Amino acid sequence: MSAEIHVLKFLTGKYKGEEFPLGPDGGHFIAGRSSEADLVLADDAVSRKHARFYIERRRTWVRDLCSRNGTLVNGTPVKRHCLRPGDRISIGASLMSVQLAKPSQVSAAPRAGEKKQSRARPNVDFSNRSMAGSIEEIPLAGVLQFLAASRKSGNLQVRDGETNRVGRVSMRDGFIVNASIEGSAPGLRPEKAVTRMLGWVKGTFSLDNATTEASDDRVVASIEHVLMESARQQDEIVHLSERTPVPRYSQEVALVQPAPVRWRTLPPEQLDIVQDLAEGRGWAFILDTYNGDDLELTRLIVELRKKRVIEYE
Repeated sequence: MSAEIHVLKFLTGKYKGEEFPLGPDGGHFIAGRSSEADLVLADDAVSRKHARFYIERRRTWVRDLCSRNGTLVNGTPVKRHCLRPGDRISIGASLMSVQLAKPSQVSAAPRAGEKKQSRARPNVDFSNRSMAGSIEEIPLAGVLQFLAASRKSGNLQVRDGETNRVGRVSMRDGFIVNASIEGSAPGLRPEKAVTRMLGWVKGTFSLDNATTEASDDRVVASIEHVLMESARQQDEIVHLSERTPVPRYSQEVALVQPAPVRWRTLPPEQLDIVQDLAEGRGWAFILDTYNGDDLELTRLIVELRKKRVIEYE
C-alpha cells in the first residue's frame, strides 16, 4: 500500500479546491512570486522566493525564506514548521490547508532534476477576487487571521447556519473598522458583534472587495485582540454551562412571580436586568445593549436564576 503524502489544498480564490502535492521523500518545492518557483503565487504580497516545502525523514516541513511578509501557519508567523493535517498556511493572500492523500489520488510531484515545465503550477492571483466559503470548513477565526495577514480591505458577510442571522464586518488593511448583526438592538458595539459571530460554528462567509464606507475610518480592534477576547469569553461560558444552564441568545427569560426576594435588595447591575425584563425587553436586547460583554451578562443572569428571581429552561 502506498504511503500517504501531504497535499496543499487551496481554500479560496479561482483555484479553490485544487491541490498541490508535496512528495515523495526527498522532494523540495519553492513557493513564490517568481515564474521559476514550483508553486507560483502571483501576488505583490508574496516574495519572489517566499517559502520552501521539503520532506525530511518522512516528515514534511515548511521554511520561510526570509520573505517580506512572512509565512503564517494557523495564524502564527513561522520560520520553520513541521506540517500536520489540518494546518492552514497563509502566504500573501493565498490560503491553503494541509491534507493527506495517496499518491494515486493526486498528480505526482516531480523529483529532483525534473524540468519544472513538466509540472502543473497554478498561477494564483487573489488581489481582485472575492472569497467565499463555509464556516465548517474554515472557522471564522481562520478567515479573520487570513484577512489580517494579507492586509485585506472589504466587507465580510457572515451568515449563521443555525439562526440565519447575518453579520457584517468592515475591514481596512487587515483591521476591523466596523461590525454589525442584522436584527440586533441599536447600540450593539462592533467588538461585541464580532465576538458573537466568532461563536457561530455553522454557516457561510463571503468577502466583497468593495471599498469600505468613508465613515468607517476608525480602527475598532486588531484581529489578535478580538480573537483572544472571544476565545476567553467562549471558554468561560462553556465552563459555566457545564455547571449550570445558560440561556441562548434568543431564549425566553421570564421573571418569577411573586418574587422570592425584594428587588431593591439586588445589586444595581442585577436590578437593571430585572427592570428591563419587567418592561418587556428580552434577553437578546439585554445582551446587545448593555456595556458589559456577553460573559459578564451571562454570569449575572445565572446568578439571578440561582436566586430564583428569573427562570428559563
